[in-house]
Amino acid sequence: MSSDPRRPRSDSSSSEGRASVEEDWTQLRTLLLAPEQTQLDELRDRLDNREIQPRDVSRVLPEAFAIRGERDQEMSSVLAPYVENGFVAAVRKSPRAIVDAIAPIMGPAIRQAIARALQSMMQSFNQSLDESLSLRGLRWRVEAWRTGRPFAEVVLLHTLRYRVEQVFLIHRETGLLLHHVATDATVVQDQHVLSGMLTAIQQYVRDSFGASQDQTLDQFHVGDWTVWIEQGSHAYVAAVIRGTPPASLREDFRAALDDIHAQQADALTTFAGDAAPFKTTQIHLESCLQVHYEAPPRSSALKLWILGGAVLLALSWWLLTVYQTHARWSNLLDELRAEPGIIVTVAESTWGGYHLEGLRDPLAKDPSVLVSEAGFDSSTVKATWSSYYALDSLLVATRARSILQSPSTVKLTVEGDTLVATGSAPTEWARETKRLATFVPGISHYRDESLVTTSIPDLLTQINQTVVHFSPGSSTVEQGELTALSSVAAVVRQLDQAAFQSGQRVALEIRGSADETGPESINMQLSKARADAVRTVLGGERLGEATTITTDIVPGAKRRPLNGNSADRRVASLHARLVQEGKEISPP
Repeated sequence: MSSDPRRPRSDSSSSEGRASVEEDWTQLRTLLLAPEQTQLDELRDRLDNREIQPRDVSRVLPEAFAIRGERDQEMSSVLAPYVENGFVAAVRKSPRAIVDAIAPIMGPAIRQAIARALQSMMQSFNQSLDESLSLRGLRWRVEAWRTGRPFAEVVLLHTLRYRVEQVFLIHRETGLLLHHVATDATVVQDQHVLSGMLTAIQQYVRDSFGASQDQTLDQFHVGDWTVWIEQGSHAYVAAVIRGTPPASLREDFRAALDDIHAQQADALTTFAGDAAPFKTTQIHLESCLQVHYEAPPRSSALKLWILGGAVLLALSWWLLTVYQTHARWSNLLDELRAEPGIIVTVAESTWGGYHLEGLRDPLAKDPSVLVSEAGFDSSTVKATWSSYYALDSLLVATRARSILQSPSTVKLTVEGDTLVATGSAPTEWARETKRLATFVPGISHYRDESLVTTSIPDLLTQINQTVVHFSPGSSTVEQGELTALSSVAAVVRQLDQAAFQSGQRVALEIRGSADETGPESINMQLSKARADAVRTVLGGERLGEATTITTDIVPGAKRRPLNGNSADRRVASLHARLVQEGKEISPP
């Protein structure tokens, strides 16, 4: 009975003991192996998660770039597009920062390039100017015109002694181009192709003649150029020269090559294709770009003064001629623009002449007359004029007189767009003018309230009632009769205009008469002389477009005294009638 209760108690205590021991071992294990366990857990996580962490890559990235860059250029090829895109993005985002960054480099380079360009330009200009003021320069100018070359190039060909146009620095062992310089005026082809050609030429010469590596080609000629080659221990200089260089020029090439070997000894020895370190040889190679011109022959100061004076005189004469021609052209344009009915739209001065375009009213003054009056040859002024109707009041009035065929007794004036008729005119003309006036370009209204009108019958009556009296035995029209005849002449002109407007003609007959005193033959001559005298006073045989004046005498049998007075037979009478197609007609 006593053993049974104790057995369970023993099992329980042993279980508690084992648990306590395991807990102690766990604590001991944690104390002893906790750091290693943590590292193992981290390693397990890294093995299970194969994604590369940026922090891990950042620790080895610089060393990786350096190691791969030493092995080949693949890294540069891969990164080049990204670097280029990044640079473009940076320029677009902040161009000012890029400008500030490269300004210390670009500023001196730009100033140096501008200075060299200006120096070269001034040298070429001075040389061309010196040669142009001499007989030799004139011959060269003719040669330039004949060959089509620029004058500066012809001067260069005749005065240039030699000029080094290009200099190549080439690695001797590999034949690769290290650096290249050229003058500003030289057209440079592919430098690498040229350097390869030079290397190939030298190798070909060695192979052809069985020469050793120490035996090299010193120079060769290509057209107008000479190529000099100066050898060094690791590199050689090839210079392209125009002209005939002196032998002392090789010493300058040798000095430049020695300086390059001294400064770039390590780079030349370890050269593996990268020519970037040899950019510093620019100054040494540029010292080889030498040029030398022949000194022009000295001319006497008197010849230069005479030539300069002649040139100055010719230039002054030319300037004076140009000024006078320009002044005459300007005056001509002013006159054309001021002339009514002429509008100038195009006025150009061309090589060897002038060109005019514009509008011209048919009634305006002929522009060719103005051109001749201005002193220009009509063949040098090409003018094209288009017709139009000008609204100038003088031209509109002239056009109205031409279209309406106004009598000389009518005065037509233009007030704005209104045609005003004053004076006297036949009734037929006045009636027709009222109908046609507004058809004249520039006329919208017509007024003739101050115009005095007369009819054809009235005019015929006034003319046929005219009698001119003479003194006995005289055929001279007296002063009192002259005044009356002047009025009659005005009436005859009105009748002429009226008849012309109606398509009729006027036959005016002047009949001379004399009294019975004296012989009949004398009286007939006197009658004829009196009729001729009246016709002369009236204006001759024709007085207007539609009037014909004839003379006649009154035979003695028809002479009858008027009012029983013999003085009434010493007269000349006028007889007017209307004629159409040779037949007399009655007035309307």
